[in-house]
Amino acid sequence: MKNKLFPLISLGNEASPVLPDASQLVPGAIALANEARFSTSTYSEPLTQYLTGWKDPEDLEAKISYIAPKVPVARRFEFKAAKNAEAFLSEIDDLREIGSAFKRVEYRGSTVLGKTRNRGLTIRLDRDELGGLMSEERAVALLRQRILRNTYRRAMTALLALANNTAQVWGATDLPDEDMRAAIAAGQLASGVFPNRGLVGLVAWNLRSAAYAGSDKAGAFAGLAKMPREVGQSLGLEDLRTEASLYQSSGTAKTRILESIAVFFYAQDFVDKDDPSHVKRFVSAVDGGGDMRVHREEVGPKFIDLTIEHYDDIVGTSTVGAEKLTISAS
Repeated sequence: MKNKLFPLISLGNEASPVLPDASQLVPGAIALANEARFSTSTYSEPLTQYLTGWKDPEDLEAKISYIAPKVPVARRFEFKAAKNAEAFLSEIDDLREIGSAFKRVEYRGSTVLGKTRNRGLTIRLDRDELGGLMSEERAVALLRQRILRNTYRRAMTALLALANNTAQVWGATDLPDEDMRAAIAAGQLASGVFPNRGLVGLVAWNLRSAAYAGSDKAGAFAGLAKMPREVGQSLGLEDLRTEASLYQSSGTAKTRILESIAVFFYAQDFVDKDDPSHVKRFVSAVDGGGDMRVHREEVGPKFIDLTIEHYDDIVGTSTVGAEKLTISAS
């Protein structure tokens, strides 16, 4: 049977196909890694150590944690999907009569079984091209940044999928901050937990600025001058950030990871499996204890395959209380 090329699912890297056979890799091509190819013999401790100390210039890992905090777990794990309403049940009469027992209550919830997934990318280097601008260290740094961008897009997709959407128009007669305040209040009313974080896409933030710049309402000028963190504090959030990251959606076009949207949600740092964060990134350690490891495989006399692999799964664990506004100009 002849080998066939399978199209790569778009995760911000449309340049290469998934290659079922490593022999089809050409220098410079990036393909999804196949777990079956690797063993302890291909593990590269020096490159893995380099990767651990490498600093991502876009700080994508921090952006991922802002949306989907990391939860260390085994490859297979379980967590509780509690019924939201049960957290807010209340009795006016909880008095115990003499000789009788206290009123018994029960909390029900379903146990969800999960499994972290093996992910990774491979790049083939030609020995004749090494030593100039490209080195093995630079290649794994580029791979890691690409993997983190893919992870960030998956986290954003999970968050936006579970958030309740409201279409909103912002112009000179509108008060964008009050619209955001109403969305946050609606999130608390739905879940009982006040959203503590927010993200506003660059286009939506520019529409907010334009609305206040064109307004003659009292306080409009002061609203225009506020930075995102100041706006967040006035809305009762722990943090509000703007998001302007891009990915290459085709050979000639780039797309914003967060379009003209403002989204509000709950997330905590250093979370566990059962806290009320809306989105979590479950991560399993690779051999050696880190989150990622590098494999180095010599292919014939001229090529070197470098692969980064890791285990994770991004899950929307709370389905109520996240709110998003899809913003358009009036």
